[in-house]
Amino acid sequence: MSERIELRDASGARAVILPALGGWLTEYAAPVAGVGMIDAIHHDEAVVARYPREMWAGMPLLFPLVSYNHIPGAQHTYEWEGQRYPLPQHGFARRKPWRVASSDSGSATLSLASDTDTRAVYPWEFQYDLTYRLSAGALVWEQRVSNLSSRPMPLSAGFHPYFRVPLGPHSRREDCVVRCPKSVRLTPLDEATRFERADFAAQDWPVSEDVSGTLLLGQLARKEFALVDRAAGVEVVFSWEGAPRYTSCAIWSRNTTEPFYCIEPWTALPNSFSRRAMDLIILAPGETMVSQFELAIRKGR
Repeated sequence: MSERIELRDASGARAVILPALGGWLTEYAAPVAGVGMIDAIHHDEAVVARYPREMWAGMPLLFPLVSYNHIPGAQHTYEWEGQRYPLPQHGFARRKPWRVASSDSGSATLSLASDTDTRAVYPWEFQYDLTYRLSAGALVWEQRVSNLSSRPMPLSAGFHPYFRVPLGPHSRREDCVVRCPKSVRLTPLDEATRFERADFAAQDWPVSEDVSGTLLLGQLARKEFALVDRAAGVEVVFSWEGAPRYTSCAIWSRNTTEPFYCIEPWTALPNSFSRRAMDLIILAPGETMVSQFELAIRKGR
């Protein structure tokens, strides 16, 4: 087993991070009064053993690309300044070992920096720092991505949590819904070179619905979603109001029977490097993108 960082706070909450395995957060759990300890994140040691081939657990990190990129005749490829570069789905960060910059009982900072391997597919100098901490039972984290190059640096980024469904030990997947804000549903067309748009009302989206094709939402009225287990009377609230560049949310699960469900904040939609004018982030030399997120386990309301 690689290095394991375990965080705890006075409330009894805990989180586990595996830095060498892509900075992988594999657990977050907290006690709920009258209910007991609730594990929010699906974690499976069998999946961990198959890393990096399989990462259907924890919360993998997406950088410097979310989803896929396509250019005519070449999938998982992007073109920049006349050069073509291969870049796997969701980028390379989740498959790179991260350095532990600092850690104590309640917080840890991980770092990923450009190297020979990253420059071969992403020719920019960067520093990505990620700080996790537990605060009054909630898991909060700050992302800092810095362009250390002398030229503008393109990127899209995201987080891919695999939430446990159901949350309660005696619930069923059918007891769970996602509380979604008013937004716009975006359906990719023509290899995500354009999108069909439709109003999406604030609603409780059933986890029993098939989202294997990915439900993409943008123009979020509020950057807060909640996975609600009605039978257990608990919910996991995911907020990112402190992440202004994160404008989209992807909702996905492999099928309607898996014990996990993904609610993913993204800075961009699929094929972002080829649609650069729409939502691709371009950091100026020396610029840093700072984003903040929070997960909290609470009694259902």
